[in-house]
Amino acid sequence: MTPQEEKEPQILQIMPAQLGWEAVWGSIEEPEKGEPGYFTEPVVCWALVEASDGRRFVTAMAPDLESSELKMMLETGNFLGYANPGYSPNWMKLASNRRSERKSRKA
Repeated sequence: MTPQEEKEPQILQIMPAQLGWEAVWGSIEEPEKGEPGYFTEPVVCWALVEASDGRRFVTAMAPDLESSELKMMLETGNFLGYANPGYSPNWMKLASNRRSERKSRKA
């Protein structure tokens, strides 16, 4: 790997998020009866980020309760989307669909 490829994404700008924004993640395993099958994390700010390849994108940031620092919430894996008080789709259904897609890809 060249030093360029090893470079961490660089935050270029941060902007506060309005109250109520959340990032939503689907549970990887099937939830127990009565569990929603997804979880949320509060978004405290948005960051304009430059990746090592020069590509720029906006991502949410949330507090890391272990380190007391902000962490980037990159939209990978079981990420379902963002919610705010005016927009909240059926996350249980979206999480269930994502788990079904993963199972069908493995089969």
